[in-house]
Amino acid sequence: MENKTIGIRIHDIHHGLILGTGALVETELSLMKELGAATQIATTIKDHEIIENINTLYAAAGELKIPKTLTDVALKHLEKLDFVRLKLDVNHNITRIDVTIPKYSKIYNDIGDYFKNENSSKLAFNTISTLNKVSMFPHKEKDIISELKISTDEYDCIKDLGKNCSFLDTYRSPKDSESILFSPLHWDDNPSNIFELLRKHSSIELSTTIKSIQKYQGLPGDNISNEILFDAIKLGCFPTLSVDSTTGLKKFVFTPQLGISHEEKTLLHKARVLLSCVRYGENFAGITKIHSPERLIEVLAGRGYLEEHTESLKQYESARNLGLVKIIPSGFNRHEVHFIDNDENKKAVDLAIQMLQVGETAKIDNSIGIAKSILLPSALKHPTQTRFHLLKNKPSNRSQSTLHKINDLLRGVDID
Repeated sequence: MENKTIGIRIHDIHHGLILGTGALVETELSLMKELGAATQIATTIKDHEIIENINTLYAAAGELKIPKTLTDVALKHLEKLDFVRLKLDVNHNITRIDVTIPKYSKIYNDIGDYFKNENSSKLAFNTISTLNKVSMFPHKEKDIISELKISTDEYDCIKDLGKNCSFLDTYRSPKDSESILFSPLHWDDNPSNIFELLRKHSSIELSTTIKSIQKYQGLPGDNISNEILFDAIKLGCFPTLSVDSTTGLKKFVFTPQLGISHEEKTLLHKARVLLSCVRYGENFAGITKIHSPERLIEVLAGRGYLEEHTESLKQYESARNLGLVKIIPSGFNRHEVHFIDNDENKKAVDLAIQMLQVGETAKIDNSIGIAKSILLPSALKHPTQTRFHLLKNKPSNRSQSTLHKINDLLRGVDID
């Protein structure tokens, strides 16, 4: 596995490990648990330069289910990675954090490299390998054991860990009664269309196809040549969106993401539409082509508008129809594209940025918003990128005292 892939999977597993404990979690997977927390903290504070009130960080981490002791350990890992610089008092307590966290893709790459160098647990590495396989599509259990060359005893440990920490599960195929391993983080039910595709093509071919789109989410239909991708689109396995502008109707292909809520589907659709509009300008613009889709989206959401252009009206029409942008005429058949600045659209921008930087998209979890608001109560003026997953947890009832305390933190009141 590439370093970046390992880093991504550590972050995926984190959302289950942080809620779990037990002998294997605290021994074999201890480094993974620490690095998962480090990654979650890094992606939460990356928009800051300095954190001077350490209590606000502990409070934000608490909202992310990361206890103070684990936060301190995670910060030490981040310091070794040169993502933060910690200032200590005479008692070695952290008093200030200078934040030097890099771009999203480098976070995962460096975390993955760090894990490979520091990890001594074969079980931990095989747990990551197992999740990585089923993150693309569910596999028969016997195929996982064969392809990863692991013993049945080790596989049983991985499956038990995955089930207990909510990142792996199984179901029995109604077609042939085979036991299927899948990830609740990525899939919600039996993906029948995927198995229909696997009747004609091998799992290796499908994996290669999914990876090719992950490297370029919003792949133009004009660039599609392999048979498996044609079949996948025909069966409805891969979402395909259309954009019409000066050079005609063009289609753009994305990787599937199942197991998501209605809200997430809406946000993910918005993100894909926005990215399709930008990909059109990158690949098919009649006059001036977009050279950096990521930078353009950041300018749109950060500055609030794109300068006038003759192709904007048609190119961004689908984004306008979803309430992502307004298209304002500026004369001489030219139009400006103005971002509609609200929470839902900001989240959609975040997902589009993640697709560009990492090739995968995130799920929505209110805890990340609470954590960010504690660290930075005012609204951010530019896109932020944070990977997180929604796990099925019982809602917690907070007392008035707890609500008052959180409100004090949001207002910056001294909480000592």
